[in-house]
Formats: sequence, structure tokens, C-alpha cells
Amino acid sequence: MYRARIKSSGQEVLAVQIGDKPAWYTDKHPLICASCSAGVHGRGQYVKRSGASYRAHFALNPSTTHDATCPLNPVEFITSVARQAQGLAHAEDGVLRLTLPGGVEDLAPPPGPPDTEPEQEVTAHRTDTVAPPLPPLLNCAAKIARFLQFHAFDDQVVRRFRVQPPGRTGTIPWGRFCYGPTAAAYGELIQRLDPDSPGRTPGHPVAVHGTVQRIHHDRAGRPFVFLADHTDLDGREFEVVLRSMHPTLIEPLTVGTHVLAVGDWAVFPGGRVPQLRLFAEAAWQIAYWHTDQESGTATRPASPPAVTARQRTTERPARPAQRTSRSTKTGRRPTTPPRRAAPAPPPLQAPAPRAEARDSPPPPAAPPDPERKTPTTESDESPADASAKQPALPPRPPHPPKPTTPPPLPASRRRKGLPAWLGRRKHRRR
Repeated sequence: MYRARIKSSGQEVLAVQIGDKPAWYTDKHPLICASCSAGVHGRGQYVKRSGASYRAHFALNPSTTHDATCPLNPVEFITSVARQAQGLAHAEDGVLRLTLPGGVEDLAPPPGPPDTEPEQEVTAHRTDTVAPPLPPLLNCAAKIARFLQFHAFDDQVVRRFRVQPPGRTGTIPWGRFCYGPTAAAYGELIQRLDPDSPGRTPGHPVAVHGTVQRIHHDRAGRPFVFLADHTDLDGREFEVVLRSMHPTLIEPLTVGTHVLAVGDWAVFPGGRVPQLRLFAEAAWQIAYWHTDQESGTATRPASPPAVTARQRTTERPARPAQRTSRSTKTGRRPTTPPRRAAPAPPPLQAPAPRAEARDSPPPPAAPPDPERKTPTTESDESPADASAKQPALPPRPPHPPKPTTPPPLPASRRRKGLPAWLGRRKHRRR
């Protein structure tokens, strides 16, 4: 409780004033509940043996209970929640039993018109539940977490809430379903999600309750929040991070906002410190509310706006065309199939020399002139007539001359790679 009254005067006092050591606290004036006549006393901020830190609040005196009609009476609250839980919660002997589904997808609310009721400021003593879009189970869980927050997570009050996992007849404590907001509770969930601890992984949906400590943005500009920032537990640092590919699910969360998120929480060990992390896919996975320490009021639990079909298709990280292989990350050269060598172009043909042109067969001789007398023997033909008839040819060499080497290509036009190497090798064999 964060509000109380001085019994003698009825003056209202706030728990946030305890740190300033007021007279009603130091002189130990008798105090009563702000809504009934139950005796209470103030408690300053303290830390339990488990490392859990609690802010200043008012607690019931020993052997004292709230009036039956007081909204802070656990029995009254349990009855109210069970009445509006749509069959998911049952009250028996002052204990609330919450039934869990088999998977996170079973938490989705049934299709129906969206809730258009505006968020209202309510006092810490109202126990109303919220309508859709919050699903019934998350609605109950958020109301229970807020009620325990008003009681500073008093152990006697926490014991009144139990959870029944799917397929089991018995129940488990509330802290085995909803972890937080203490470092010890977060550390317990990290140990249960450790892959080296087989058989301890929860077989039911898990919720995490905390307060936004810091807001950050990733490289794509999407916001994400820290519910625990560099929390130290037995010398080990870790973080509790709530993320989403859809920025509209995280944007309503500001520093100081109380959050309860349910889903497939996992441990990401690749950062600077281990992270207990959840990527929310739908709005009904997140419930949030605000409290005012000055006045002791709180808002109704709400959820972010629902994700549209367009968002689901556009607000996704672009998948690269080709993933970087593991060998590339380690510095090794990736093994790729050998590339087929392109066929080498034919070698350039050098122009034939003039001597080779003379070896070609002579053109056909002109037809003989009938009026001219053809000599019968070689000796009868005169040298002048022979030279006029056919030009003299040099004697044929025994072997045809080799073609001259073509001039080298310019440096910019030289072939590279395998074709050039094959060309040079062929040239050396000549």
C-alpha cells in the first residue's frame, strides 16, 4: 500500500514521504488503511536476503486483516478476478488458481471488435479487470501483478496465488509462472532456460514482470526496452530486454512503465552480458500500466495497438541475398566449387610474308595465239619471248619459312588469367 491515514486525525499520508522522516513516521503515530480501519505501519525501502529491493510502503500490522469490503482485501480481490476470468481462474479458500494453456498461441484473444474504451486513471484500490484486446489470462495476470505491487510483494499475499500448468492436476507457486521484478527471480528463469540444465525448461508460457529502466534503439531505428539493466546476481551481470520487429508494440513503453510480457523468453549469450530476451509478435503479449507514487493511483492495464497485416509484411528485417558462411566469420576462405575455365581464344594469325605468297600456284596462262608460231623445243624459244610470257620465279625453298612473330600487344590489351597463360605456353612450344 502506498497510502494510509493517521488514526487520530484521519489525515492522509503517502509512502513516498517516509524517506524524509516525517513526524508521523518517527513518532510512530498509529496508522490505518486508507480504505478501511485495518491497522498498518510504514516501512522504508529495504533489501531482502535474496537481493530483492522494495520501495517504501505500508504493511498490515501483525494479526490484522483488511475489512471484508476493502478493495485491498486479498479475498475480495480474488473473488473479483475469478468472477471475470471467463473460466480461467477459480477461487477456493481464499486462494486463486489460474489455469495456463499449453502454448503461447493459445493466449490469443478470440476475434471480435476492438476495445474502444479509453484508458482511465483509477485509484490503487479498484479491482476491475480490463476488456479485450487483452486476452483473459493476460488480463488476470496483469491484475494480479499490479495487486502484488500494491502490497510490495508481501510473501503472505503472494502465497494466495497459484498456477495450474497444462496436463497437471497440481499447482505451482505464482513465481514459477511470472518472474520478477527482483534480480533473484530473473536469475532463476535464466537458470531454467539454460540448455545445460535438461528437464528444467518450463513446459508452459512464461511471463516476466518489471519496470522499464532504459530505452534504446537498434541499427534499424526500432526501439527496445530494458526491464533490468546490468543487474548483478552473485557476481554475474545480465539484462532483461523486451524487443519486437514492430515498433508500435514498444513505443507506448516509457521509463517507469510497469510491464508484464508473456511469450517464448530465451537467453541470448552473444552480447556484452547475457540477455533474457523476448521478441513480441502480437499486442496481446504485452500488458502495461503506470503508477503515481505521489498519489498512490494507477492506470488500468492496457496493451499496445494491434499489429496490422501490412506491418507484418513490411516491418521485417530484409533477408540478405546470400548469408555469410561460417568459415568467412572465422577468417577462413569459403570453399566454393571451381569455376570453369573459359575457352581460350584462337591465337592471332600473323600476316603471311611475301615469299610465302610466291609459293602459291601461278595464275593460268593466257590462251595461245594461233597466228604465232609455237616453238617445238626449249632451245628454239628466245629469252625475250620467255620473259614476256611468264615472270621468272625464285627457286622453291626446301621448307616453307616460319611466320614472323607478331608485335606484342599493348599493356592495356594484354589478356590476363588462364587464357593468357595458355597463349604464352603455346608460344613457348613453337
